[in-house]
Amino acid sequence: MKSIKEVYGRPIVKFAVFTWLIVAGICLFQGLARADRGGIGDDDTIPLIKVGDKFPATELVSPKLKADREYLGLPDKPGFYLNEVKADVMLVEFMNIHCMHCKMQAPILDKVFASIEKDHKMKGRVKLLSIGVGNRERDLEQFRKEKKVPFPMIPDRDFVAMENIGYPEATPFIMILKKEKGNFVVKFAHLGMIKDPNIFLDKIRKLLEGVALAPSKQNYKSAYHLMNPHITKEKARKMFIDRLASLGYKVEKITRLDIKVRRPQQVYSVDVKKGGKTETWFAVVGAEGKICDVCHDVYFIYVFDRKGTIRDLLPIQFPKYGNKLFDKADVEKTRKAIVGKNVLQPIQFNEETDAVTSGTMSSQLIFRCVNRGRKIYEKLKKAGYIQ
Repeated sequence: MKSIKEVYGRPIVKFAVFTWLIVAGICLFQGLARADRGGIGDDDTIPLIKVGDKFPATELVSPKLKADREYLGLPDKPGFYLNEVKADVMLVEFMNIHCMHCKMQAPILDKVFASIEKDHKMKGRVKLLSIGVGNRERDLEQFRKEKKVPFPMIPDRDFVAMENIGYPEATPFIMILKKEKGNFVVKFAHLGMIKDPNIFLDKIRKLLEGVALAPSKQNYKSAYHLMNPHITKEKARKMFIDRLASLGYKVEKITRLDIKVRRPQQVYSVDVKKGGKTETWFAVVGAEGKICDVCHDVYFIYVFDRKGTIRDLLPIQFPKYGNKLFDKADVEKTRKAIVGKNVLQPIQFNEETDAVTSGTMSSQLIFRCVNRGRKIYEKLKKAGYIQ
């Protein structure tokens, strides 16, 4: 086979190379944008999605089942973008398998799906999709089997899609979108359960008929704008002193550092002394937004040394089912899973071994927050706090 140069000559080669560089640059930019938008530890939050916005260009995990890919009109490939779905209108749900209201919402959406599939004006033009925030594919498969969910469910294991829509304060979070000029545009968005399937169906029918939906008050906010650990420097100082004293360390100095981190996190340097040796550690007041709409947020402090080794973990608010707090055994289990690890290396969360009973979501959020520590470490090093 002849090369492009041999067939078309040198000018075409130059044009082809130039074009390739442009395309590669665009692809690289898109890839970096996706990494920044979904990456753990970013400084700036993404604007919260609202009515009138396009669904962001986020690469989602393709459904495992061929029937599900065919339902969405997708080719057989690992990932896809929402605008590739063959539909005029979509109902997209962000959910979590441990969320009580997500479980209660499932049969309602099943009825919506059944009504659409029976209506020749809607079938094929309207598609449903659930995105499992923080869930594994196998767990979604089990949930789907138990709840008899007839439409595709895909995992958002690392919260990439959730981050890219601005991290709504909880699940279930449901949007109805209409395709306009090749992009799905949000026409309706709601946080929490909607018990009547006809509410969905009425809005979907209107959109298919070209009727604009009546404006509705936005009932949700970004988790990052709502989180507040309610901890002062004095309270943090007392927690450091009391906890580290129990480990045989004396806290000599605590300083709040001016390091830009994602709100509402705080970063401190802590000079500790033990056996005549003084070390400087770094303490981060971590915060993660709840996943379920009836749960509480997760707040805690984790401490690491100059090498990035995690030395301790202090709970502020670790909620589990019913918003009861982790007991001592739960806290110790979590400590053992995290203390000794290094913030410079990804710390994998395993539901089977790391989750606290009735606190799986919170356990996962703790790991997720600690994994942000790599970025904080890098900022500390750049600022000269770590040599």
